Amino acid sequence: MQGRIDHVGMWTWGGRIFNWKRYLDNMRQSGMDTAVLWQDRVPPNAREIQDYASERGIELIWGFNWSWNSPVCLDSAADAQKWTETVLHVLDAEYLPLNPAGVYFQVGGTEFGGACRVNCPVCTQAARDGVGSLFVKFAGSIIAAVRRRYPQLRISAGVHLGGVHKSYETLRALDPAVQIMWEDLPGPGQCIETPFAYDWAPAAAALTPATLEMVRKMCALRGTAEDVAFVIKGFPCHWGGGDPMLLEDFDLKALATIYQSKWEAAAKYCEQRLGDALAVFRAIADSPARRKTVVLLVEHGLWELRREYAAVLVTEALRDPYREAAAVIAAARAKLEATP
Repeated sequence: MQGRIDHVGMWTWGGRIFNWKRYLDNMRQSGMDTAVLWQDRVPPNAREIQDYASERGIELIWGFNWSWNSPVCLDSAADAQKWTETVLHVLDAEYLPLNPAGVYFQVGGTEFGGACRVNCPVCTQAARDGVGSLFVKFAGSIIAAVRRRYPQLRISAGVHLGGVHKSYETLRALDPAVQIMWEDLPGPGQCIETPFAYDWAPAAAALTPATLEMVRKMCALRGTAEDVAFVIKGFPCHWGGGDPMLLEDFDLKALATIYQSKWEAAAKYCEQRLGDALAVFRAIADSPARRKTVVLLVEHGLWELRREYAAVLVTEALRDPYREAAAVIAAARAKLEATP
């Protein structure tokens, strides 16, 4: 029986959204209903952004730092306690007043098996073998504290498989109420394959049966209780930080010219690799997971200025991955032509 992908949307740092109202408008027009906004701390205009998203039927998940990019030892109870107190304080002071639908987090030392602040032997070994068990130990204690205080709050755990790799099965021990959002899904040889690669160019590895099997395992990790999400990363034009902005069109047109070739290349390769992408999306949709989400990383891509064909094409594929590639392409082009 054919399944479905429940939610489709965007994952962004937010600092290179130059007009967040039009960004959200273009999401809605493209059939997206979820946005993950990754910030170190809540932006000053968070309430306005959240209300605007809610009015357009877009669920906004706020991401913030649970020790990512900070000195931390994942094997340290003291570090876990410190970050538990920090996370609870930031939630209390900044995020809970927004009554958010959910929060998304990453923890330090897990993106690519990163360094321990004290170079302890446990973290050093985990960097080689996979940080999965340390992720569960460190993040699990913070999650438990947050869940005790805010049982209604949805939590998404950002997991880079490049750091977890062979230890991914240990994440089965995470609280089943927590959504695992997989990033950097590698195939054989630890390369990152289409459609999870940062680029759709030919240098990105073509899809292999091993990656399809890995996707199926990710979706079935906790059986029918699984709340699973994936990040499709092939659309960043540039990187940046800071808070979402509200600039007008004239501020964006020069950048649009600079990024035109990037988007044209993405469109070309998305069409060429669409069969691979559809195979992955069908594997997600057919999985027994109770809830399935896929978000696109369109970073510094001027999505607010215009909806680019490549991203609309992949969104259309996610909304119904059981069509043939030619039908998905035709539907994406028709959607762009039908709306301004």
